[in-house]
Amino acid sequence: MRLYHNTMSLNVYRNYSQNLIKQSKTVEKISTGYKINGAGDDPNALAKSETMRMQIRGMQMAQRNVQDGISMLQSVEGSLDKVSSILNRLRELTIQAGGTGTLEDKQTIQNEMEEMVKGLNTIVAGSDFNEVNLVNGSITGGKELACGSLTGEKITIPAKNLTPAALGVNSIDVTVVPDGVKNSLGIIDAAISEVVSIRSEYGAIQNRLESTYEISSENQLVSEKAESGVRDLDVAEEMMYFSRNNILIEAGNAMMAQTNRFPQDILRVLENVRGR
Repeated sequence: MRLYHNTMSLNVYRNYSQNLIKQSKTVEKISTGYKINGAGDDPNALAKSETMRMQIRGMQMAQRNVQDGISMLQSVEGSLDKVSSILNRLRELTIQAGGTGTLEDKQTIQNEMEEMVKGLNTIVAGSDFNEVNLVNGSITGGKELACGSLTGEKITIPAKNLTPAALGVNSIDVTVVPDGVKNSLGIIDAAISEVVSIRSEYGAIQNRLESTYEISSENQLVSEKAESGVRDLDVAEEMMYFSRNNILIEAGNAMMAQTNRFPQDILRVLENVRGR
C-alpha cells in the first residue's frame, strides 16, 4: 500500500477513461448510422468512400441530363410528326393540282399550300425545349449531353435545319406551266425523305439514351452498395460493443470505489498500530 500514489486506482481510472472514449465513439456511430464519421476513424476507408460518393453523385446528375435529352427528343418527335403530316398534305395537294382542274383551281390549291408552308415554318420555329431548338438551324453541330460521371462520357444530339427554306418547299408553285406540278412534287418528295431520315436518326439516339440511362442506374446501384459496405454501420455488431463497454464502465466504477478505499485501509492499520 502507498500513500502518495494509489497506483491501482490510477490504473483502474485509466482503463475507465479509455472505455468512456470507446463508448462515446460507439454512441456516435449508432446515432449517425456510419462507422466512419471522420478522417481519424479510418483514413483509407474515408478516401474510398468519398471517391465513390463523388462518382455516385456524378452518375445521378448524368442521369438527369439523359432524361432531359430523352424529353428533348420526344418533344422534337412531336414537332416532326406534324411536319410530316404537312408535307404529306402538300404532296396530296400537288397531285390534285395535276388533275383536270382549271388554272383557277390550281391557284386555290396554291393558296392553301402557301398557308401550310407558313404553318410548317411556325411549327419548326416553335420546336424548342428549354430554349434549345434542334431543327431551326440556330445551333451549329449539335447539343452535347454529359451521360456519365467520367470525363469524355457524352452523347451528341445533332442539330438540323428543317425550315421551309432549307427544305425548299417555300419555292413550290403548282400554277407554273408546264412543269410546276412535276417540280413541286420532286421538292416535296425530297423534303419528306429528309424528314423521315432525321426522325429515324433521332429515334436511334433516343433508344441509345434510354439504354444509357438503364446502364447508369445499374452502375449507380452497384456503387451505392459498395459505398455502403465501406461506410455504413453494422448496428448489430456495434450494439455488441456498446453492451461490452457498458459492462466495463460499470466494472470500472465499482473497482474505483474499491481502490479509493485503500488509503482508508492504511489509516486503519496505522490506528491499530497506535492503539497497541
